[in-house]
Amino acid sequence: MPEHNTDRERVEFALKTEQDGHEFYHMTSRKMTHKLAKAAFELLGREELRHVELIEGLGQQLGGEDEAPTIETITRKDLESGLKSIYENAKENPVENEMDPAMAYEKAIELEKQTTSLYAEYAKECDDDAAKRLFTVLLQEEEHHLNLLEDMHAYLTNPDEWFIDRDGIMLNGG
Repeated sequence: MPEHNTDRERVEFALKTEQDGHEFYHMTSRKMTHKLAKAAFELLGREELRHVELIEGLGQQLGGEDEAPTIETITRKDLESGLKSIYENAKENPVENEMDPAMAYEKAIELEKQTTSLYAEYAKECDDDAAKRLFTVLLQEEEHHLNLLEDMHAYLTNPDEWFIDRDGIMLNGG
């Protein structure tokens, strides 16, 4: 992981990370015909843009240009509520040359793991209290993204087990 010694360097790298994340999710959503995957990547792309705004606000605050940004946290439940009807009605429609949803989820999961690790490190290292708070919130939200992606990957790759786990159904063989 790159070493950033000042809060300003951390903010600049986090900003680039979130912008790249938005581009990844935007590009990936455009290559999806699987409705659930498409909706998930569109949602996560919007989340990355929201993170960009928060980080830009922190950058302005650290530069003495503005007050600390107001941080409204998004929970896992908030993320899922945007996908619930799609979960219920998702159907796979394979098309030539589309991006494989399972592989896209796996790549996204890896990227989210890297981002959570980065923000965990930044939250510990920051000198500024507002920066610590922001990176702590971003860490929590990226963990929600990661959990959502892992859940959706499980839904896609093993739907029978996903429904059993999700609904708490016990199979007793009789």
